[in-house]
Amino acid sequence: MKVTLVILVLATAILALPLTVVRAASPHYKHGGEPTCTPASSSVTGTTFSGNCTAGLAAGLGNEDLTFGVVAQVNAGTFCHNKGNPALIVPGQNPATAQFAELETIPGSAIKNGNATLPAISFSFSLGTPTTEEAGCPNDNWSVTLGTATWTARYVVFQPFPSNLLEDLSFSF
Repeated sequence: MKVTLVILVLATAILALPLTVVRAASPHYKHGGEPTCTPASSSVTGTTFSGNCTAGLAAGLGNEDLTFGVVAQVNAGTFCHNKGNPALIVPGQNPATAQFAELETIPGSAIKNGNATLPAISFSFSLGTPTTEEAGCPNDNWSVTLGTATWTARYVVFQPFPSNLLEDLSFSF
């Protein structure tokens, strides 16, 4: 009777404990499972930027949803062209900029024993030509062109999103 009572008390105590979420303890890529990201170009005179990231095999994860993908930023100098005097070209006061994010989520239920396959991801984004005011040209009697653009991108993994960036799985390219 005493043994049954002790077991009943222990079972009740265990059930009364608050449920805790298991977080990633030691996130890493499995050997040979690191994704690679290949941009189409890192410095171009143009307005479209794209790339591809291969699939990855991650381990050491918790059981919460996993969000991964690419975040990028592009900057280009601007030039102001005087419509009345086409030979007069001066640098704009402000660069053209654009930010981009392509993120996907893997539900926690798809993470098995702390392992997940991060599918391949392709991305593409554009940089628009700013208005004369945005570029910092003197007035609307000017037009704007873009100079050479440079962009940076980062492959990111969060668990949970957006509060916990998993640095061991994230990298710049």
